[in-house]
Formats: sequence, C-alpha cells, structure tokens
Amino acid sequence: MRAQREENESSKFSSQIAIGLLFVALCGLGMFLGVFNEFPGRSSSDSVERVFEKPSDALLETSPPKPFGFRVMSFNVRRNFESDGVNQWKYRVPLVAEMLKKEAPHIIGMQEVLPEQIEQIKNMLPNHEMIGVGREDGKADGEFVPVFYDKQMFVPVKTGFFWLSQTPEIPGSIYRGAGCTRVTSWALLTSPHSEHKCDVLFLSTHLDHVSEHARDLAAQVLRLKIREILDKHASKLRGTAVVLVGDFNAEPQEAAFRTLLNDKWTPTNNFFHDSRLSSASAKGGREIGTFPSWNSLSNGKVIDYVLYTPVPLACFKGPGKLTKEAAMMGSREALECLRYTLRRGAAVDFIAKQYRVAIDPVLQGKPTQPSDHRPVVVDFEIDSNKPVA
Repeated sequence: MRAQREENESSKFSSQIAIGLLFVALCGLGMFLGVFNEFPGRSSSDSVERVFEKPSDALLETSPPKPFGFRVMSFNVRRNFESDGVNQWKYRVPLVAEMLKKEAPHIIGMQEVLPEQIEQIKNMLPNHEMIGVGREDGKADGEFVPVFYDKQMFVPVKTGFFWLSQTPEIPGSIYRGAGCTRVTSWALLTSPHSEHKCDVLFLSTHLDHVSEHARDLAAQVLRLKIREILDKHASKLRGTAVVLVGDFNAEPQEAAFRTLLNDKWTPTNNFFHDSRLSSASAKGGREIGTFPSWNSLSNGKVIDYVLYTPVPLACFKGPGKLTKEAAMMGSREALECLRYTLRRGAAVDFIAKQYRVAIDPVLQGKPTQPSDHRPVVVDFEIDSNKPVA
C-alpha cells in the first residue's frame, strides 16, 4: 500500500514538472514573438505563421544555375549588284546557305540585305524569326540590317529600329555628309531555357562608308539609343546583356570605333568590350581581316565587329547616389552612365568564350565567295561567378 502511494506521488510530481516545462516553453515562445515583432520594419500584425513560413526557393536551391550558351554572328552578305559578275547574288545563294548551316548561329545581325534577298535568307533560316525594315522608308524600301533570332531558344520582349541621324525616329533620315541612309535593328530577347535572370539586347548596325565624321556621330547615336532602350524596355528585376554587331566601316584606330569602345557606364568601367580582343579564345587568331573584298587569299581589313557588355546591366529610372568621381567628371554622359549598375541580386558574368572569323577552306582561292565580307562568329555564355563586392 505504501509502495503504491509513493508511486502515485512520483507520477504526480512528474506531471507537474512536465506542465512546468511546457509553461516555460510557451512563455519563451511568447517572448520571442514579442521581440520579433519589435524588429525594425515589422508590424504587430505579423502572425505566428510568418515565423514558420516556407523557405524561399533561393534557400532551397541546391545547385547554382547552369551556364547558358549561345552563338551570334555578324554578316554583311553584300547586296545584289549585277556588276559583281561571278559574285552576283544568284551565284552566292548556296554559299551563304552553307555558311549559315555550318555555323548555326542562334542570333544573327546582317547588313546590306535587299528586299529581294530577304525571302531567300528566310528560307535558309527556317527556325529563325526576322526583325528588320528597309532603311529608306522604315518599311520595305532599301537595304535592311535585319536581326534573325532562333525562335526555339529566344522570345522577343520588345523590338524596334532607329536611324543613325540627328532624328533617329524618322525613317530615311540621314546625317549631312553621309553617303547614304543608315538604320539599326534591335531585339530585346529572353530565353525560357536559361536558368539565369538575364536577357539579351541585340543590335545590328551599318555605319557610313563615306564620311568618318558621320560614322563618329552615328556611334554617339548608338550609345544614347542603347541607354534609351534599356531605360524604356529592360526589366528592372533582371540583368540585360548587350550585344552590338555590324559593319562599322571603321578600323580599330578610327574615331567611331573608339567612341563606342571608350564609352563608360561608371567612371571606371567601359560599357563595351571588343570580343576580338577580350574573348577567352580566338580560333585562327585575332588579326584575321573581315573585309578581304572578294579576295579569299588576302587578309583584308578588320571593320566588322561583335561588341558586348562583360556584365549584365540593370537600368534604374529613379535617381541614384552620385559618386564623388562622377560629380568631378561632371558631364551629362557620365551622370547618365551612373544609372547603369551591376545587377546586385546575383553575380552573373556575360562571357565571350570564343571569337573567330568564319572562313570556308573549300572556297579558298576560288573566284566566287559568300560575300566580300567574312562573317564574325562569337560564342557567348551567361554564368554565375564570384559575388560582386
């Protein structure tokens, strides 16, 4: 009897201890929630469920996003001239088709494409969509500088055109002294296949062949219009890599090219890099000319380029803090450049993996060539990298 009484008292004591511990735990939780609600930025309406809310997808992610690679091409296909003899367009069609099939670029910027050449080129690229207008009227009159993009890899966010003149929005407008009207086609593209939050702004252009001054003015228009496109259309939640391709009719030492390459988005960071010089590799070398003028055995000049931003940019319309360096520079352009910053949400690099000038060895020494220009091909990759300081 005594043993049973002691056992009951022991059980009662254990129950009291358990109740006490539960009370302490509940008090502790209450204090925690009370303090939690007093943190700056939290309101008293935050519920207990907020404390135990589901972790974000970023926290659940177990591996970094996979690299996303794609190939671009700049190709002046040469308009159709009967005076070209064996290099008239009708003789070059199969050569251009073979070049495009062999290189298989995902995005292409072309120059000197006449309306009668458009349909044939579209047939060469059945998996691509075209963005382009005739330079004379913004419709179908005159040369196109079209952008072709792989519709299985990319989706357009916004597309458009502008003229290289003092009035870029007016079709057919031209700088005084320029040899002819010049237009630029552009496409802001996103890819459902990329795990990175990064879009691509791709532009195809053709600078004047007569006036060096007109080329330099056109380069300045390109700088301003690219910023304008980013301001108006680029996502504020995603980075945007910019690729500018084309026939610049300017060698590397000329003013127009330097105007583009010396542009800065901060006082210490250049906007563009030249893939010919900064790519990780250059198959065949970095000094191969892009304009041999039909002579496949000649090196020729370098006047066709693929420029790119080495980091995705983000555009912010709101006023940002001006650095001391920028204030000292004082120029309007410097202040505009400050609106562009690295997308701090993730460390993402836009990398030129390989640069090359496409040459078909089978055609070496032969009179008929795909064009008087050689295509420039660059393999790009969007990938995670070290965190931004």
